[in-house]
Amino acid sequence: MSKIIVVGHKNPDNDSCMAAYTYANLKNQVDENNEYIACRLGDAPLETKMIFDEYVHDELPMLIDHVDEGQKVILVDHNEIAQAVDGIEKAEVVEVVDHHRIADLQTANPIFFMNLPLGSTASIVFQLYASYGIHPSAEIATCLLSAILTDTVILKSPTTTQDDKDIVAHICEHQGLDPVEFGMKIFKSRGNDLEIPIADVISRDSKEFNFGGTKAWIAQFETVDADEMMNKCAEIKTAIDALQQDKGYDVCLFMLTDIIKEGSYFICSGDLSFIEQAFNIDLKGDAPWMPGVLSRKKQVAATLIDFAG
Repeated sequence: MSKIIVVGHKNPDNDSCMAAYTYANLKNQVDENNEYIACRLGDAPLETKMIFDEYVHDELPMLIDHVDEGQKVILVDHNEIAQAVDGIEKAEVVEVVDHHRIADLQTANPIFFMNLPLGSTASIVFQLYASYGIHPSAEIATCLLSAILTDTVILKSPTTTQDDKDIVAHICEHQGLDPVEFGMKIFKSRGNDLEIPIADVISRDSKEFNFGGTKAWIAQFETVDADEMMNKCAEIKTAIDALQQDKGYDVCLFMLTDIIKEGSYFICSGDLSFIEQAFNIDLKGDAPWMPGVLSRKKQVAATLIDFAG
């Protein structure tokens, strides 16, 4: 029996953690010849911890920082090498379940690769449960629901599909939950935003990208009061400037997203012209407010991919 790691991306968000946990659960039910171990590549988000404490009552996915040569791995919620666990180049990727663009992953053999344009990887995992005729337990369903609601910003993000809405409605009906109420509870579980160290604010949900040779870092912090958080704009900018210099990124873009006002402030460092030209904005003054911009994947990364050609 082989032990197979199921793991999301670095700087894990709720969808990354929950997709690993729920998919490992499914695989262990349908494959008796292998053991699937849910893992994470960093601290679990506060909302993930809250769900596990109040609804799941189980251990969080196991914290790892690398995989050994030859280790079998399933990637969830990503398929870019820069976002993957250290050692992935010498490991054996056996499956991918993701909802992002197909990037630079290569494998020696054909694999199961499920990539769908849904609002969260958790939505895909829910559909995979259904494909096996397995109804998720209450605990697993709550994990999936929480991930869909965080990744779609309580179904407000332009990445939200009818499938996501249908899955949320189905789970909420069976769990006796209101999606907006439950979604707000999840976001508020992150605590007082002003008390969070700036280093955590900028790193909590960050990813590396390569846009036509431009090495980029894009982070997002979602809050119910971005204007209040903007009081720390100077501190955030200083931290991003230091990160950009230290890591050698060509450009850094931090999205301070307000889920109530439905938009984001852009705070940037490095090659500002790259961002300015792509979005037709001016970054030389105050951080611009981008109304309606909620999705890093569909509205920010996709725009930069198109601009870079």
